[in-house]
Amino acid sequence: MSTPTQTSQTTTIEITLNREQQELLEQAATLWGLSLSEYLLQVALNLAEEVQLKPERLVLSEANWEIVTSAIENPPELNSKLKAAIARYRQEYKRK
Repeated sequence: MSTPTQTSQTTTIEITLNREQQELLEQAATLWGLSLSEYLLQVALNLAEEVQLKPERLVLSEANWEIVTSAIENPPELNSKLKAAIARYRQEYKRK
């Protein structure tokens, strides 16, 4: 497991634990060969990234659902601006 890169700007975060919680976390950190601070930072960052990857749920009214499904089933014709945007995207990302 890699350790986080140190930067010139750091922030201190204080956390309150009971003794049992502290001991459990210290044991886990030791298993990974990390200090308690390094371990907590790694776990927190991993969890934050995981949460960001979860899809969001959208709830639409019946009328809005009809608009969305209609647009999917009957897409509008591409105009010149949209065609130019697609071409720029493909060129930038090398997709053809």
